[in-house]
Amino acid sequence: MDYFRIQAVLVIVHGVGVLVRGRPGSGKSLAALNLMRRGHKLVSDDLVELAPGPDGKPWGRAVEEDARIEIRGVGIYKAKTLFPDATALSSPIHLVVDLDDYDPDADAGRMIPQTGETRLLGRDILTVRAPTPIGSDPAFIIELLAKRFKDSGSVNP
Repeated sequence: MDYFRIQAVLVIVHGVGVLVRGRPGSGKSLAALNLMRRGHKLVSDDLVELAPGPDGKPWGRAVEEDARIEIRGVGIYKAKTLFPDATALSSPIHLVVDLDDYDPDADAGRMIPQTGETRLLGRDILTVRAPTPIGSDPAFIIELLAKRFKDSGSVNP
């Protein structure tokens, strides 16, 4: 079976499988924790194993049986112990969100998100760049993007 691992977070937000990428320290894990607190589901933190699902589309799961989440400077926890109903074993990947540093010169006044595609296991997945200013809530931005692209029909969970 074809599979590979990617450094990212995989969450299910509003029924949309969202693969969150970003540099170390960009807030991926903290965003996942906040999404769990809001009732969304964590599939994997830090390392996601990707493989073709039954329909050939990319699916992700945690490398370990019990997903763990690391909060920098606080520790590593079994996700189920923090939020028992906020985990899932696997999910198709419908959307990729790239957390990026906010650049006031390039990002000020933007009205629409920058989109593109990421090729995963031979499939093109909608990808959105999410510039995150200091003090912003990446979890809220991920929620908003998942809802927006689901409601518009750009992603079909």
